[in-house]
Amino acid sequence: MSKLPQLFLRGHPVQTLPGDGHYKDGILETMRCHNGRLPLWPLHRERLARSLGLGELSLDEIAQCILHLVAKLGHKMAIARLRVGLLGGEWCWDLSFLPLQPTVEAELGVRLFPCKTDLPVSQSWNSGCKYLCRSRYNRAKSELPMGECLDGLIFDSEGRVIESLRCNLLVRFGDIWVTPNLQRCGVRGVMRDWLSSRIQWQERDMDIQDLCEAEEVALCNSVRGVLPVVEIIGHKRWPIGAGVRGLQYLIVETLW
Repeated sequence: MSKLPQLFLRGHPVQTLPGDGHYKDGILETMRCHNGRLPLWPLHRERLARSLGLGELSLDEIAQCILHLVAKLGHKMAIARLRVGLLGGEWCWDLSFLPLQPTVEAELGVRLFPCKTDLPVSQSWNSGCKYLCRSRYNRAKSELPMGECLDGLIFDSEGRVIESLRCNLLVRFGDIWVTPNLQRCGVRGVMRDWLSSRIQWQERDMDIQDLCEAEEVALCNSVRGVLPVVEIIGHKRWPIGAGVRGLQYLIVETLW
């Protein structure tokens, strides 16, 4: 079994890769590898297709190469980090396989810290892609108190709840799971999209008060699945409920 990390530039193994800042108009896809496959690849590919005008760089080329590399990786679980964008004036892509480290968040829950750094509201359609330029997210991350294991809660410039620093939000009211409206800004995660066709689901504008009135709050992303939220610092605490555990079970049984 080859050690991680493993790095590839347009499918060819390399020792180092350029930094995120070297890519212009760069897009990032962070994916979970599981037993030689990418369980959510169709949704990652769909997001890439709506986010990029790839020109001569073929999405089929990327897909064929990535799936081949994943199949021969030799690790039961890993993180695949795909970057696509302009490098030196030409379309390029690279792939990093990184260790998937276990965490206690799925069992013990996540605490959210409301960040003051917000996301600008777009007047045009939001593609929901994840850009390599993460300056606002990095600024928000710098607000987190030192020495505590927290995720940041992100708002838009008009006070609506949008997402966390690394996940989408899921909020349960009765039998319905609600997620923030991402038409103006925010990352439309592929785990969020996967869940949307499998549970009772609504998308709507929410503020911090709406979150505090929820019966359960959770986070989701394509690497960790669903994580319970147990506290929004300064606002409310929740026990871990059966609804979140049900979503976790659904993912384990269906995806990994």
